[in-house]
Amino acid sequence: MRRKFFLSKFIMFLSLSLIPVCIFGVLSVFYINRQVKEDALEKSVSVTDVMELTIEELTSTLEIFKTTVNSDARFHLAVLSMLGNDSPENVDPSHFSQTMQSLYYFQTAKPYISSLFLTTQDSPYFINGLTRESFSDAADSTWKADASHNLAGIFFKVRQVKRNKFDSHLMTAVTVYQRMKYQELMAVNLNQNYFNTWLDSITNYEGQILLVTDKEGQILFSNRNRDLLPRTLLTPEGYLCAPELAPAGLKKEYFFHAGAFPGMYEFQYLSLIPQREVFHISNTLLKLTFAAGLLTILGSSFLAYVYTRRDCRQIFQIIDLFDKAEKGEFSSPQPPARTNETYFRIINNIISLFMSQTYLKVQLDAKKYALSTAQLSALQYQLNPHFLFNTLQSIDLEVMKVTKRPVTANIMISELSALLRYSLHAPMTLVTVREEADATQSYIRLQALRLAEPFQVIWDREPEVEKLKIPRLLLQPVIENSISHCVPSRMDRLKIKIRINVRKGFLTIAVIDNGPGIPSQNLALLRQNLCDDQVEETGRHIGLKNISQRIRLSYEHGYVKLWGREGMGTVVTIGGIGVSS
Repeated sequence: MRRKFFLSKFIMFLSLSLIPVCIFGVLSVFYINRQVKEDALEKSVSVTDVMELTIEELTSTLEIFKTTVNSDARFHLAVLSMLGNDSPENVDPSHFSQTMQSLYYFQTAKPYISSLFLTTQDSPYFINGLTRESFSDAADSTWKADASHNLAGIFFKVRQVKRNKFDSHLMTAVTVYQRMKYQELMAVNLNQNYFNTWLDSITNYEGQILLVTDKEGQILFSNRNRDLLPRTLLTPEGYLCAPELAPAGLKKEYFFHAGAFPGMYEFQYLSLIPQREVFHISNTLLKLTFAAGLLTILGSSFLAYVYTRRDCRQIFQIIDLFDKAEKGEFSSPQPPARTNETYFRIINNIISLFMSQTYLKVQLDAKKYALSTAQLSALQYQLNPHFLFNTLQSIDLEVMKVTKRPVTANIMISELSALLRYSLHAPMTLVTVREEADATQSYIRLQALRLAEPFQVIWDREPEVEKLKIPRLLLQPVIENSISHCVPSRMDRLKIKIRINVRKGFLTIAVIDNGPGIPSQNLALLRQNLCDDQVEETGRHIGLKNISQRIRLSYEHGYVKLWGREGMGTVVTIGGIGVSS
């Protein structure tokens, strides 16, 4: 019982607390997930827009450099002359200086441009800013050789360069190679660190990866999280593969946003945002919900234990109270220890009222039983048995004097005398089944003579029941009902079967007839009347109600059941009689 109480209380407290926590947690996580996902996509788009503006400016600058060099044929002749002669003094200084100063102005105005070089295919010299330098003496002398294997019009290469010959520190530069209209080769060194720092400044998430690549996938610029880039996105040469070729599992870990910037240089971008960071808040909330659920389970267990202990203590007190009541020991229940236990105070008041009513009912039943006994005894002694038997004997003799021989009347007087002697002799004592059957046979023979109509009585009793004790006059009232309710014209068809046996330690008597039966509308009323403990004011002792009262008062499990259906007969079962001999 304690386990059932604990489970019921635990489920109740758990449902009151855990369900709201789970609903709140799930709805919150769902709402936050949707919001942060939308926010991540919006931030990816906004970062791309900022990147596009900067790359567009870079593209415009590079196009200006190219357009400036390609649009002036005289500048081309000046460049060829300067790169082909040992002495640059022979070159027209005015025109060359004007064009190079224009380029140099753009170069110095842009903080992300480190240097600008210009050379021809076979020249041992190159122009750096406003001066001519020899490849053999320059700090950055390998840039032309790095481009010799690539004949494309525009291409990129990430290189390690020195700012000057005396600088031991190498700087990472992104060199943009452009082949000019007149076969010059222009190289613009972009400061990679400048763009990397700029990408760091627009990073929205701690683990977000921002990349800018060329059309071949070579990574040109990246933020500080480049080392976090999954290796599965890189080719063996270290180039970035196409985002659509990324493994499906990787796309479940990151929010991908990739594309290409407009312009002739075909810069491409990639933004990777780890989903664990995007859903950090919702994951934290989910963990808190799980922790709250565990605390709710623990709290529910504790409350269920406390309430189960309190309730079981009260229930055991009530059970003990009922056990004492069954033994006839009536007492009021103890009030609860705590004054705020209103629920159990109400229960205690109900139990007190119930016990008081039960005690009064027991006393009333005892009085009813005593009254029934007194009424039975009063009926017994209303006529002196000796006077009654002597009178019947005198009548029998007078009949013999008249008839000069025994006739039906003498037989009837003899049977009636035996039946009365049986019924009036110590009516409260038990008799054997055999004695009850013999007395019932006397009644049956008397009724057969009185009615002058044949009817059949069939006995079905086991030999071992003959000496068992039962109250007297149990069968006669039931048989009388069967005979009295039968239509006289159908009396010759009336059959009454009396079955007496022992089942599961109790004696059962069933009286079955094929009489007119009982209408369904009357059956419920008759059954209710059998269970009514009200004593008849008329003091009648016969009939099914009298038998039901006697059986229930005499035996703990005693009962009388009635079954009948119109046109199908009636069955009266008397059971629950304890076996005794």
